Amino acid sequence: MLYHTLLLLHLIGACIWIGGHLILSLQIVPKALVKKDVQLIQQFEKIFEPIGIPSLVIQIITGVWMAIFQYGIQFNWDNAIQRNIIIKLSLLVLSLLLALHARIFIIPKLSLVNLPMMVLHIRFITLVALLMVFFGLQFRFGGL
Repeated sequence: MLYHTLLLLHLIGACIWIGGHLILSLQIVPKALVKKDVQLIQQFEKIFEPIGIPSLVIQIITGVWMAIFQYGIQFNWDNAIQRNIIIKLSLLVLSLLLALHARIFIIPKLSLVNLPMMVLHIRFITLVALLMVFFGLQFRFGGL
C-alpha cells in the first residue's frame, strides 16, 4: 500500500511539473517571443512556482523512496531497472543544474537580451521532464 501511495504522489507531481512546463514551452514562450515581452514568462513563473516546486520536491522524495523500497541501492548498469534508476537520477541532476543556472544567472536579469537563453533553458528542461516520464514508464515494462 505504501508503494502505491508513493507512486500516486509521484505521478501527480509529474503531471503538475510536466504540464506546467509544456504550457510554458508551447504557449507562453511563443507569445513572449512574438510580443517581445519577458513579463509573460515572469508572470507565469510567479504563478507556477508555488505549485511547481513542491511538485518537484514530491517527485524527488517519492522517486528516491520508491527506488530504494522497490529495488534497493545498487548502481548496476547491466541491470535494466538499475540502468533506468541511474538514467532518471542523472536527468534529475541535469534538471536541478539547469534550474539553478536559470534561477541564479538568467531570471534575475531577464530581459530581451537574454530571453533566447531563457527559452533554451525552458525547452531543454521540458525535454528532460519528458525523458523522465519515458524512463519512468519503462519501470512498468522492466526497464530498457
